[in-house]
Amino acid sequence: MREQLADRTDYLAFPHRLDRPVSGVILVATRKRAARLLSDQFASRKVQKIYHAWVTGKVQPHQLGRWVDHVRKITGKPLTEIVESSSEGAQIAETQASLRAYDVSANRSLLELSPQTGRMHQLRIQTAHRGFPIIGDSQYGGNRLFTEPINLDGAPHPIRHHPPCELPEMASQSGSKAPPPSATPQFTASDREIPVSDGEILVSDRILLQAHQITFHNPSNGVLQTVTASDEPSESV
Repeated sequence: MREQLADRTDYLAFPHRLDRPVSGVILVATRKRAARLLSDQFASRKVQKIYHAWVTGKVQPHQLGRWVDHVRKITGKPLTEIVESSSEGAQIAETQASLRAYDVSANRSLLELSPQTGRMHQLRIQTAHRGFPIIGDSQYGGNRLFTEPINLDGAPHPIRHHPPCELPEMASQSGSKAPPPSATPQFTASDREIPVSDGEILVSDRILLQAHQITFHNPSNGVLQTVTASDEPSESV
């Protein structure tokens, strides 16, 4: 990124972060004032983030809605755990969850997750705690993600070059609401889907969790702006 923006700025700052195996949109500030204003928005919870996650199994309506848990980091390990609210080090974790699609052929659900807090591994531990871990997230009980070394274009490359959460077309439609459970479509496997196999194949370092959309006030003009992971970058802030 320093090379890409070298003709415009020598300053880069990241007011928020993504877990290493997670893909998607992330804000980058190219001015100190913008970095401070964006950080203030995150601190005051004025930024709205929407994630898409493929999880194992068929998620039922009663398992969705507002999730409220208490989490804490496990000492000496890059992991978190769900604990009682009275436990030492417990922090509240809140997420709004809805169902976007169910892929009957692969028995997996596409969830839309909007975290209200920003705890470490929040979405990963909250989905796993409810019995449907994110696919590929072996740290929290999800199956390891595998892929054939040959892509659709015939060129060999690992799965980390796939956009992981665009599998049904509706997954990339920003702003659409999840259908009611009775009307939820069932998607069949297609050549756009990532295969899972036990053969002699490569192991991915990614999980099927994408930071799909972020809404914030642009520090340059104060205008509320929404960016999705499929958008082309329009300007730096």
